[in-house]
Amino acid sequence: MTRRDVVLEESVERTDWSTAFEMISNRLAPSVLLILIIACDRGMSAGGGRSVAERETRDSAGVRVVENGNVRPGEWRVSSSALFTLGWGTGEPTFTWIQSGQVLSDGGALVGDFGSGSIYRIGHDGSVVASWGRKGEGPGEYQGLDAMLLRGDSVFVSDGRLLRVTILSLEGVVYATRPLPGAFLHQVSTILADGRLLLIPGDGYSAISETRPEWVFERKPILAVSLHAASVDTLAELPHLRRWYGTRGASPGPIPVKGRAAGFADGFAWSRSDGPEVRWYDRTGRLVQIARWTEEPVPLTQEGRRRMATRLEDALRGRGDATFVATQLAELEQGFDRHAGPLPYWDSFHVDRQGNAWLREYSLPGEPSSRWRVLARDGTLAGVIELPDVTSILDITHDRILAVRLNELDVPAVVMLPLFKS
Repeated sequence: MTRRDVVLEESVERTDWSTAFEMISNRLAPSVLLILIIACDRGMSAGGGRSVAERETRDSAGVRVVENGNVRPGEWRVSSSALFTLGWGTGEPTFTWIQSGQVLSDGGALVGDFGSGSIYRIGHDGSVVASWGRKGEGPGEYQGLDAMLLRGDSVFVSDGRLLRVTILSLEGVVYATRPLPGAFLHQVSTILADGRLLLIPGDGYSAISETRPEWVFERKPILAVSLHAASVDTLAELPHLRRWYGTRGASPGPIPVKGRAAGFADGFAWSRSDGPEVRWYDRTGRLVQIARWTEEPVPLTQEGRRRMATRLEDALRGRGDATFVATQLAELEQGFDRHAGPLPYWDSFHVDRQGNAWLREYSLPGEPSSRWRVLARDGTLAGVIELPDVTSILDITHDRILAVRLNELDVPAVVMLPLFKS
């Protein structure tokens, strides 16, 4: 997430063993559920790329359906040499949790750091041009920097903790602060072409939830919000997160199966991680396209369970007595037993400004995969792209990727990577 998934995080209830994984994961900003994934080596074709076979049809409702086969060497690629890296050098800002960012037209960027509550303007060469903001509740102050979006010469910064949006100039001058109407635990994803903000569900849950004896997929609304009219429109209600309701505040388990949405100017895309499919909707919430690709499901194996248990045991070593460790391992095994179906097809979902969908391959906790499957806006496979050491994507334009990397001490840095399309 990317985002991002930090709205009122204090209300999210987790089991002790999931918290333990959070301690050893690479901070995994910005999604709280990325720490709960299991080992998986998916058998995708080497190199990635445009699909071998593509078939386009229309269903009975007139929705465009694109069927992609396996992939061959790709037409899109990312250079291994970054245009700049900021955060690890002497005299550079020490970031704590980079939640949001946008690429600027001059090749620079804006990024928001949760720890300091500050926004940094970065030049095309990676230098800090200016910084604004701090922790607080006054004008130009932030408790959260969940999303940062551009519209013309204005910057829209959403703060899910204070439930408001700050509008400011590219020089940091605050124009206005608006309350953010909408549903609990939603996050701002993009600005639609008509000026409304698109809100999508985050990862969190309130402390109060009904009790059910089965796994369920909760349907949560995708919202369009007008800041001027203070109106909220529900565009769609889509499956969000599969969750076990055995007890109040129960965990989604060690293998969370997710539904995720992310927006762009003309609408939004949505995918569920238990199927090789992405759906696109227009800004009225109408389904306009479905794209699928060929990929065999991967089952949860005893070896995968063993590797996950070993990682948890290593994380808990020295943090509790033997009884505590045994209890957490037993709960982990119960979570495995409740899991049904194959492992997820992806663990992170991002949609770039052009509406292309980026899905990161499912992987071990603390070892995020570098492989991202990309489905172009027209539903065809653009390939599998390697993004080495990238823990989260902040923004993607037609030729640049703004992302976050962590060093061996889990200190984050902002990195700008060139994107090539042929």
